[in-house]
Amino acid sequence: MRFLSTVAASLFGTLIAIGLLLIVSFLFLAALVASSNVEPSVQPGSVLVMDLSGPIPEIVSSDPLLIAFGGESAIDSYDIKHALKKAAVDKRINGVWLRMRGVAANWATLHEIREALLTYKESGKFLVASSGEYGMSERDFFLASTADSVFASPEAFFEFNGLYLEVMYYKGLLDKLEAEAEVIRAGDYKAAVEPFLRRDMSVENETQLNALLSAHNSSFMEAVADGRSLEVSDIEAVATDGALLTAAEAREVGLLDRLVFEDEVISSLKDLAGVDEDDPLRRITVRSYAATPDSKAGLSTGNQGTVAVVYAVGTIVSGKSGTGRGIIGSKTFNEAMREARRSSRIKAVVLRINSPGGSATASDAMWREIKLTAEEKPVIVSMGDLAASGGYWIATAADTIIADPQTLTGSIGVFGLVFNVGQTLESKLGLTTDGVRTSPYADMFSGMRSLSAAERALLERAVASTYGEFLQKVADSRGMDVDAVDRIGQGRIWTGEQARELGLVDIMGTLDAAIRIAAETADLSEGTYRITRLPRPKTLIEGLNDAFLVRVSDMLPQPLNRQTAFLEEMIRNQGTVQARMQLDVTVR
Repeated sequence: MRFLSTVAASLFGTLIAIGLLLIVSFLFLAALVASSNVEPSVQPGSVLVMDLSGPIPEIVSSDPLLIAFGGESAIDSYDIKHALKKAAVDKRINGVWLRMRGVAANWATLHEIREALLTYKESGKFLVASSGEYGMSERDFFLASTADSVFASPEAFFEFNGLYLEVMYYKGLLDKLEAEAEVIRAGDYKAAVEPFLRRDMSVENETQLNALLSAHNSSFMEAVADGRSLEVSDIEAVATDGALLTAAEAREVGLLDRLVFEDEVISSLKDLAGVDEDDPLRRITVRSYAATPDSKAGLSTGNQGTVAVVYAVGTIVSGKSGTGRGIIGSKTFNEAMREARRSSRIKAVVLRINSPGGSATASDAMWREIKLTAEEKPVIVSMGDLAASGGYWIATAADTIIADPQTLTGSIGVFGLVFNVGQTLESKLGLTTDGVRTSPYADMFSGMRSLSAAERALLERAVASTYGEFLQKVADSRGMDVDAVDRIGQGRIWTGEQARELGLVDIMGTLDAAIRIAAETADLSEGTYRITRLPRPKTLIEGLNDAFLVRVSDMLPQPLNRQTAFLEEMIRNQGTVQARMQLDVTVR
């Protein structure tokens, strides 16, 4: 009997192993097929359908496994903008249907997409926006307001009640845990550490955030008024005096054209596309259309050279970049920058920055590779949503800095942070520590005791030294006096437009504008060059590995995921000098 049970168990285990092998093999084959980048068939009279929902990342790997299991988006902002560029000249595309589904991108990204939509409209082709039953937020409407017609479902939600900013503070939590955070910072406005020290905003942080919010609000109101042919004062009154929460109210004040169901939207699209009511509407998604070669769409391409777009997206750390967690590793980035520098095909580089900063040491290592590249070929910075602190540090190595008006940049300041959880462990868990040391300073970063006055002075000197180096890099890059940089530094965040006025940025423009300037600087005329994007996407095997490395914090809902990642980062890097912006300066 025991023999039979052993055989049965072995057989059962073998069947399970075979089943798992078959599943993995199926996923592997499916991934190979899905990643084969087959050119789509674009039928004449087609409508390009742009479904916009959730975050819109700067760059995606297009790996189907990461999309399916790692939560990665299928398209990025470049795909969207380039699809519009192709659609404008593609004779097979009659128009664009913008379907808003709760977009959650930041404002500089939205502004670039909005500019791409307006450029597309110059082709004379139609642009229709709708939200269906999903409704619209201010972000959705910021894009939708560019359309010839804007539709929503009769009972849809329509949020038009002003913008706001909020910050989460941890001081109360630390007090409850009997833990302590010791901070040394250079810059009165360096607010990244405030959540560990306060329960509310400092006067300095409230001042800078109010200025940022006011700039965003003005830009938003002007864009909406222009898109809907209304007065800015009327739009402002709608948001502040009464506010809107329904599509019906939005229709009454002229923000929407019609309240219709999706089948009625499709009927309108058929009329615009010249399709008979009984015939199906020919559609193609951005994800599919992205695989259409530029030459097939009607865009000029050439082989006189290549412009490389090198991405620095996420928190800056030493080592390799992470997947799906907004991490740019100095090792990964530097390899990409070296590839761009050493390739004879690549004539110019656009450094696309979307980063709040991070490790000062890693930022400096990245700065070095950018500087070496700039000595050999043109390097133009294009700032996305964020290019602050360490993100601005690396920008100073380039020839020209281009920002979006809504970019958050500057934050020229640094800090050091040390946690003391000794009392927490003793009072909550009964754990104590003891040990020996070769010097009084050996255990200053143990996290089990407070810093002594001498140790605090050591960290203050390190922070001051790094801040001085930061100021000098900015001064050398921008042709300014160090004291002048210090006055506009102090950790203060500026919008792209404010940064231009202060001399921290050269011109306002999109990523496309930066690519054109880089090409022109390298004597490449329009239509004679190609674009490559670095770092290169992960391989299928790397995607398989990352897709199954699920972390508990990744399962947390937003914004807890961001908060968890931020706390993890601060604890991991305690004792080091950080050039990082505060966690979440997101206008909602």
